[in-house]
Amino acid sequence: MKIHQLNVQYLPEQDRLLARVNTTTGLEFRLWFTRRLSLGLLPLLRKVSSDQLLRAQDVEAGESGMAAKDPKIQEFLAEFKKERAMQQADFKTPYKAPAPEAIVDEPMLTSEVQVKPLANGQVEMAFIAKALPPGKSRELKMALDAKMMQGLLHLLDKSLRDSQWSLGAFSEIDNEALPDPTGVPNRPQYLN
Repeated sequence: MKIHQLNVQYLPEQDRLLARVNTTTGLEFRLWFTRRLSLGLLPLLRKVSSDQLLRAQDVEAGESGMAAKDPKIQEFLAEFKKERAMQQADFKTPYKAPAPEAIVDEPMLTSEVQVKPLANGQVEMAFIAKALPPGKSRELKMALDAKMMQGLLHLLDKSLRDSQWSLGAFSEIDNEALPDPTGVPNRPQYLN
């Protein structure tokens, strides 16, 4: 499957993130990400993305791993490659929703994500839905290059900010700092 566009957005009525993948053949695959999955996925993808950028740097330098052994240099190189990929990304073009007949099934409630680096520098991601009758799990695999991975990270990060899931809801100090929309002091707050 060759990816044409990615879209991730928070849907408050579902309290989930909806990820949509538009292929070059015009098909759309949709995935639901829960809060638990999203907050666990973001750090993993940041690490995998950083490793992917460093591997690409090693290949460009022709040194197969010798470009930067110093962790500070590796961090600097990864940040530089990330900024370059973000400058090349196109976030201005609106996501083109396909015709209803091009949408592949209902959104898949993702319960697991497997990430594997590929020899060609891409990262294979397998999104798995196990909350189905036994033996009927679904899976969607896609390969992302460094530019597409940075785009996915950006969209996921923006959607998580929109969801306000990561505002430290479990920290009493952070909850006290948040304004209470009702104006009632010491009102209990609920996450779900």
